[in-house]
Amino acid sequence: MGVRNRKDTRNFFAFAGISIVGFASFYLYPIVRTVYMSFTNTSIMDPHHDFVGWKNFNKALLHDDVFHLALRNTFRYAIAVAVLKLLLALFAALLLNNQVKGIGVFRSIFFMPFVIPTFAVSYVFRFFFHPANGLVNKTLISIGIKPSGWYADSRTALATLVISSLWGFGVPMLIFLAALQQVPRELYEVSDLDGANRWQKFRAITLPAISPVLFFNVMLATIDSLKSFDLAFLMGHGEGYPANSTLLYSVYLFNQAFRNPWSLGYASALALMFFFILLALTGLNFLLSRLYVKTEN
Repeated sequence: MGVRNRKDTRNFFAFAGISIVGFASFYLYPIVRTVYMSFTNTSIMDPHHDFVGWKNFNKALLHDDVFHLALRNTFRYAIAVAVLKLLLALFAALLLNNQVKGIGVFRSIFFMPFVIPTFAVSYVFRFFFHPANGLVNKTLISIGIKPSGWYADSRTALATLVISSLWGFGVPMLIFLAALQQVPRELYEVSDLDGANRWQKFRAITLPAISPVLFFNVMLATIDSLKSFDLAFLMGHGEGYPANSTLLYSVYLFNQAFRNPWSLGYASALALMFFFILLALTGLNFLLSRLYVKTEN
C-alpha cells in the first residue's frame, strides 16, 4: 500500500509540478514580496531599503489626502458602475431570452463590445463626449439643451467615466441569459392560468430562480468595478484628469509605484490595504446574499 501511495505522489507531482511551480513563481512569491515591501521604503530609484514598520500604512490613513480622494472616487465609481451594469445586463438578458427569429445575431451584437480593446473604447468615447465638437454635445445643442464639459470638467468627469464603462456588460448578460434559459417554462404557463402579469412573473418566478446567478454577478461586478484601471487611466491621462476627479485607487497605486516618487514600498502598502477592502466587501456580499438568494431545501 505504501509503494502505491508513493507512486501516486510521484505521478501527481509529475503532472502538476509545472502548475505548482508557476503558481509559486507568479502568484505566491509576488504576494509574499508585496507584504514584505509594504513594511519597507523600497524605491525603484534606490537599490537599498530599510524596514519602516507601519509607517506606510500610517501615511496613507492619516496624512495622504490624495489617497482618501482616490478611495472616495473609487467607491462612487464602483457603486454606480456595478449597479447600472447589472441592470443593463439583466434587461438585455430578458430581451434576448425570447424565442424570436434571428435572436442569435442580437446576442452576438450585445456581446461584441466586450471584445473591443479598451484603448479603442477610450478613443471612441472621448470623441463622443468632446466638449467642443463631440457628437453628444452637438445633439444636446440641436434640441436646445446646454452642452456639458463632460470629461474636461471636474464636476462631470467621473460621471462620464461611469457612462463610458457601461459598454462591457456582455459577460454578466450571458451569465444571466444562461440562468434564464434554465427556468422551467411550466412555471410561467401555470402563472398565465392564474392571471399573473409580467412583473408578478418576474418577482415570483424569475428572480428567485436566478438569484444564485445574481449573487455571482454581484460579486464579479463589485470586484471588477473596484479594481478598474485601464479605461480610467486612458481617459484621465494617467493622472486623474481633470483635478484628480477621475483618480481611482488602482491608478493612484500605479502612479505611486511606477511614477514619481517611484515608491514600491508605499504602493505595496496601498495594494495590501486594497486587498483587505476587497476581502471585507466580499464577506459583506456573502452576508447580504442571505436576504435575496433562494436555495433549494
